[in-house]
Amino acid sequence: MNILNRSSLKSRSSLPYFEIPGLADLSWLRHAFLTRRGGTSSPPYDSLNLSDHHGDRKEDVSKNRNLVAATFSLEPGRLVSLGQVHQDKILLFREPLPAVFSFTGYDAAITNSPNTFLSILTADCLPIFVVDTRKKVVAAVHAGRQGTGLQIVRKVLKRMEEVFRCSLRNLFISLGPSIGSCCYEVDDRVFLREWEPFSTSSGDGKWRVNLAGINLFQLKEEGIEEDQIFTVDLCTGCNKDLFFSYRKEGRTGRQVSFIGILE
Repeated sequence: MNILNRSSLKSRSSLPYFEIPGLADLSWLRHAFLTRRGGTSSPPYDSLNLSDHHGDRKEDVSKNRNLVAATFSLEPGRLVSLGQVHQDKILLFREPLPAVFSFTGYDAAITNSPNTFLSILTADCLPIFVVDTRKKVVAAVHAGRQGTGLQIVRKVLKRMEEVFRCSLRNLFISLGPSIGSCCYEVDDRVFLREWEPFSTSSGDGKWRVNLAGINLFQLKEEGIEEDQIFTVDLCTGCNKDLFFSYRKEGRTGRQVSFIGILE
């Protein structure tokens, strides 16, 4: 497996971001895992908050969205918002969408449509990109505790195979920053027993859970090899200077990760 850390952080027009080397080599693709830095929002949403559903001023969120779009040479209206709800519903489309759009109720999206950039908002949950380098199909996945329990990443792989005839061996998987087991504790009420190999009991019916580890296991069980996987190995809870963390901060913003096919 290929691992990125803080030394892999890049910057473009004052916006820090992580770029996956294997994906950066594809001339038809653009992607980034962004941080909380470089935007206009005031505390506790400082500063590159892309969510307007958690108390930030809509005008600041709009400025941040336009800033991201301008920095990466995207049209703001081509940055797709999924309206994530911590479930396993997958948005799939082949045709270009209208100039301005957002959706509600999806936690993953798959497309082969150019000039459409799938975005995931997180503040501890795990953003995952899946790319078929031959078919030119991309997917973006929001895998929080509930989505991971519903095995959303497995379902995305199966949909890519069913609809676009994607071959597992041609897939390139990228896991962005998320909360680590060092900072993520849940109780027995929501803990799933199949997570025990990736968790540590902290007593009193509580468990420290490795979200990324569980999703990696699901990917490998589907047939994805380690050399197909890149991960940004940074805990959002331990690195609040770089990322928003709901667990550590409560009221806070959401950083964006995006991926899409160029025209």
